[in-house]
Amino acid sequence: MGKLVFAAIVFVVGYALYVTVQRQRRLLPTALAEIVPRAILAVAIGIPALIVLFSIFRIIPAGQVGVKVLFGEVEPVPLREGLNVVWNPLYDIVIMDTRVQKHTTRYDAASKDLQAVHVEMVLNYRLVPDRAPEVYKSIGLNYSSVIIDPAAQEVLKAQTATHNAAEILVRRQAIKSDVQAGITQWLTKYGVELKEASLANIRFDANYEKAIEAKQIEEQKAEQKRYELIQAQRQAEIAAASAKGRGDAAREEARGVAEALRLKGDAEAAYNARVAASLTPVLIQQQYLARWDGRLPQYTLGSSSAVPFLQIPTPSDGRR
Repeated sequence: MGKLVFAAIVFVVGYALYVTVQRQRRLLPTALAEIVPRAILAVAIGIPALIVLFSIFRIIPAGQVGVKVLFGEVEPVPLREGLNVVWNPLYDIVIMDTRVQKHTTRYDAASKDLQAVHVEMVLNYRLVPDRAPEVYKSIGLNYSSVIIDPAAQEVLKAQTATHNAAEILVRRQAIKSDVQAGITQWLTKYGVELKEASLANIRFDANYEKAIEAKQIEEQKAEQKRYELIQAQRQAEIAAASAKGRGDAAREEARGVAEALRLKGDAEAAYNARVAASLTPVLIQQQYLARWDGRLPQYTLGSSSAVPFLQIPTPSDGRR
């Protein structure tokens, strides 16, 4: 609309100047008396004509749509990206971005046990192209602050109010999914599509965070004590098993030695019994004779049944 107003002003000023020059043309040199008025008229008509011509062709950049507005009335059908022909040059074209945008804000909420929760939330959203005229008409260009912030704040409060503060960090993924589903449902009613919602940072009040930190330290110490106790029990079990193993080994070794001695004694007894059974008087006499060196004893003392051995001189002994 501003371009057409400018074109009208140019035309009016140019035409007035043309009329004035025509009335005063006798004051101009003869050579310029015909050229100057025609030049002024050409400019007065040509510039507005070019402005009107270029106002018919509208180029919408990629990732955006154009909303046609005529004297405050919004057309329901948007202009798509690329070259568009708008036969009525009086339309104002409002460009609205339909690409994915990032919205980061810190929100405050409360847990079920009334602990303050501070969440930094990152929302990726986009304007639905077909509903851009509706959003512009009902909300305006600053729709992100008008509907996204209240929606995120309300949904987050509703979710954190169902969890204790200690559960919020543990169930972070579940809460994130519920928050995303709630915000998506909320924004869809207004022509905005939520692509992703993330809970970038979750914090509590300083005093509560200190209490959580102290509790975690105590839990870590208790866990360390339990670990040390388990290790000590394992070491005791290992030592007991080792001692039992050594005792069993010693008993088995003693049993083996005793069994070996028993077997050895049995073998020797069996051998001696066989030897004793085989020693007859004839065999003993034979063994004696086999080991005799040929010399007779001078006398032999023994029982009355013993046979005396006497040394009988030989002839050779008499000659000596």
